[in-house]
Amino acid sequence: MDLDRISLLKAITRRMDWLGERQRVLAENIANADTPGYKPKDLKQVGFSELVRNSQLGMAASATQPGHFRGLGTRGSDTWKTERGKGTYEASPNGNEVNLEQQMMNVAETQADHSLITNLYRKQVTMLRKAIGTGGQR
Repeated sequence: MDLDRISLLKAITRRMDWLGERQRVLAENIANADTPGYKPKDLKQVGFSELVRNSQLGMAASATQPGHFRGLGTRGSDTWKTERGKGTYEASPNGNEVNLEQQMMNVAETQADHSLITNLYRKQVTMLRKAIGTGGQR
């Protein structure tokens, strides 16, 4: 059974992808905390209802080789829009605007959201297993 054909599970998967990419962007901000002139970035928030709406079944192109589409095999930021980090408080003397406390709060928020969405996915799959008669057990 192809779980990507179920809109809700596809939306959950897209949300997991977004959270993973956000974690990468936040890690990049933290890694550049001492880089002169570095401006922190964050991903543009995408609402869950928008993910569901964009996950409806439809025709989609598929690549038979990795080089067919620009952006395949590169970082996921081609999919999600980044924006300049909000809430920069002050710049250090070298022009760096990364606030480590804020970045760590964003990382914790992303981690909590990922746990929540993972549990939601797990419960949906368990419900589907029960519905098709294979039981809800692993």
